[in-house]
Amino acid sequence: MRLLRKSAALALAVFCCAMAVHAQSRTVAISIDDLPFITGNNTQPTSPLDAGTAAAANHKLLTALGRHRVPVTGFVIQKGVEELGVTAGTDILREWAARGFDLGNHSYAHPDFNELTVAQFEDQIVRGESTIAPLMQAAHRKLELFRFPYNHTGDTKEKHDAVAAFLAQRGYRLAPCTIETEDWAFNSAYFLMRSRHDEASAVRLRKDYLAFTEAQIDYFSELHKQIFGYEPPHIMLIHDNQLNADVIDDLLAIFERKH
Repeated sequence: MRLLRKSAALALAVFCCAMAVHAQSRTVAISIDDLPFITGNNTQPTSPLDAGTAAAANHKLLTALGRHRVPVTGFVIQKGVEELGVTAGTDILREWAARGFDLGNHSYAHPDFNELTVAQFEDQIVRGESTIAPLMQAAHRKLELFRFPYNHTGDTKEKHDAVAAFLAQRGYRLAPCTIETEDWAFNSAYFLMRSRHDEASAVRLRKDYLAFTEAQIDYFSELHKQIFGYEPPHIMLIHDNQLNADVIDDLLAIFERKH
């Protein structure tokens, strides 16, 4: 599988027109949710005491992504920036932008839109721009991608349509994904293993996660062929966590083997 070598925004946009064009080669872009970092025991950011761990993990991710020349968009939870520490969180995101990667909006606090009113979720969208809008502007790039938490776009047509119009007014496009690996569940166990210094178990889990990821890639590839009649350019969703930081080279190698 070939890693797309265009901009992340373009790679994400490719999927929008893929319904009309038969994909001639297997390609993938990576989207990483829940920046600037999350621990594995829940979906909340780490405490300020873990800012160094978060920075090191992100640096590891970014170095590997740059080495493999992978187009990436990172989707930011603004509350995570604040809880990690505004300075530390912003510094992490600034490294993303400085390395040429795009930042997208993943809402202020990662709530489920299905449980909020339209007005409440619109506030989440606007507040989610607090750090990333200035960073993208400074990098001379447009903030234009939004991903709904849990991919829940509204539990009624009215809510869906209202927020879709609001996003369009603010210049956003939705970020889809075609491959998802449940990495958050693996990372939950990984977090506990690392906190207990159980490296033997951590090694086994990393191998299991990579094996599961490879199976998921094959599963979604075949699923899309069944549904669309062809395999579109892929967008893989993973999360900004320690597990992915530790296996990112091996994970990308899976795609390269499947070219």
